[in-house]
Amino acid sequence: MIQLLILYYLSLKSTHGYEIQKFVQLNQMDEWNSIQSGSIYYAMGKLEKEGLIELVEKIGSYEKSKRVYAITEKGRNKLAQMALTELKKPLGSIRSEKFLIYPIIANLTKQEMLFAIQEHITSLENELRQVNDWIEKKCTSAGKVENATLKLMKSTVENQIEWHKSVAENIDETISASLEISRRIKVVDFSVLDDLSGFHNQ
Repeated sequence: MIQLLILYYLSLKSTHGYEIQKFVQLNQMDEWNSIQSGSIYYAMGKLEKEGLIELVEKIGSYEKSKRVYAITEKGRNKLAQMALTELKKPLGSIRSEKFLIYPIIANLTKQEMLFAIQEHITSLENELRQVNDWIEKKCTSAGKVENATLKLMKSTVENQIEWHKSVAENIDETISASLEISRRIKVVDFSVLDDLSGFHNQ
């Protein structure tokens, strides 16, 4: 997900790793999401080697210079592929990277999003039927722990289905919110902010 976030950010404007790092920190993504700000420079180096981003400018003295990167056409194509892959992933935990949905949907068409979401819902509904079959077969023989496990499995899949249906039903609202975040990223330099007041006031 860190690579997707970097490509998303650079698809909006050319910038350096420090700004993206500050964006992650100010939004506390390293606390409530699995994105780690400390891995940004490593990820950017890897993206550069793969030709997905390119160095366009160095700002400052050599030792303290900020390396400004831009996304390449190859990077834009990769970003769309990564976004679609991410959208189809299951929600792993409360820190699931998929909950950070705006950089995902910002790079897909509405039709691509709805198709991918519905495809995933269908897969989840198949999983739910399988779990219900297990519950029916084991209703008299399962122990307390096994029953608790099956109950948890069922509620987990049901909650995932509910979340994805909510995204699909409110897709226009979600797209609008994503576009607004993208617009603000374009005009705000996070590297000079100490809090998010400047971001919300733009």
